Amino acid sequence: MYKKPLGQKAPPACRALAALLAAVLLCCGPVALAADTLEELHAKQDRLETQKEINDQRLEELEKTAEEKAIYRDELNQRIEAVQEEIVSLRAEIDGLNQEISRLEDQIAGKQGQMDKNRDLLKARIRALYVTGEPSTLQVILNSRSLVDVAQKTQLLKAVSKRDKQLIDRLSTQMRAIEGDLNKVNADKQLLSQRQTALESKNAELLELYQEAQDLAANAEDKQYGVQSIADMLETQMQENEEAIAQLEVEIYGRRVSGGEYTGTGSFIWPMPGYTYLTCNFGDGGHRGIDIAGGDIYGKPIAAADSGTVLYAGWNDSYGYCVFIDHGNGYETRYAHMSELAVETGDLLEQSQVVGYVGSTGNSTGPHLHFETIYYGELQDPMGFF
Repeated sequence: MYKKPLGQKAPPACRALAALLAAVLLCCGPVALAADTLEELHAKQDRLETQKEINDQRLEELEKTAEEKAIYRDELNQRIEAVQEEIVSLRAEIDGLNQEISRLEDQIAGKQGQMDKNRDLLKARIRALYVTGEPSTLQVILNSRSLVDVAQKTQLLKAVSKRDKQLIDRLSTQMRAIEGDLNKVNADKQLLSQRQTALESKNAELLELYQEAQDLAANAEDKQYGVQSIADMLETQMQENEEAIAQLEVEIYGRRVSGGEYTGTGSFIWPMPGYTYLTCNFGDGGHRGIDIAGGDIYGKPIAAADSGTVLYAGWNDSYGYCVFIDHGNGYETRYAHMSELAVETGDLLEQSQVVGYVGSTGNSTGPHLHFETIYYGELQDPMGFF
């Protein structure tokens, strides 16, 4: 019997001792070979957990990247829609200006026709005067019957010339105004056309960027899908490996439950005197036993639930420092996460004998005793025995 303080990790010497123990057990039968296989399965499980952790981190990064690229793609799509709406609006404005240009051109054509008609009349009048000879003031006087007649004829010539000139001037002013309107409309049309050309160029550029963003988003989603597939595969492998570990443990330790030198009474005592708080019950999330805890439980002694033989006392990756007891009547109990061991493999124990001290080694989140009961290889609810 010994009591040896232990740390949180198994030192190399302990691992060497475990290997030596496995070699010794190999001489006793095929169980030791299974124990080596169990250790390999635990090592594989550790590797799978590490791989899954790395893969999950990569998956998280890819999910963030895919989300960012999808957001960028959607933003580009919104910008494209806005530009296209503006292009449609510009086209409508340009169509309106084209109609206005046509209307002004029609007005100019009408005014031009009136001016041409009046010019023709003026030309005809001038031509007639030229043919008949321009009436001089002397001719008007000589051909007039009186001074009143002279004044009337002179005034008439002036009125005709003045009327023709006023008509032509008015038509010219109207035509210049229409031409000014036409020039303004053409200038507006030119500006709108330039804006339309710029927007169409911008739209083409955005469409190209959108296609690139779409390709990037699709590529990110493909990568995310690939990594997710790996995560699912690792999850499946871990589950299968856990099942293999559980099955192999039943096979290993179930075969050991044969008639030990110390046969148990068949009645168990509570393994943690003074502590009854349970942090996890049998079957919770696949839990194999019960977890007993307390505020000052660390380092407190753990009692053998019944007399029997120590099947194993040492390190296990999941259980940390642990003790497995064969009670020789088909029952086996296990005690895990110890800080110190108080027995060795092969020791014969009396009921209530100290087997170790509470710790938090192995797969543990705090000081507690993990306690299991097994009957002919089948896990049982420990609370059914108390």
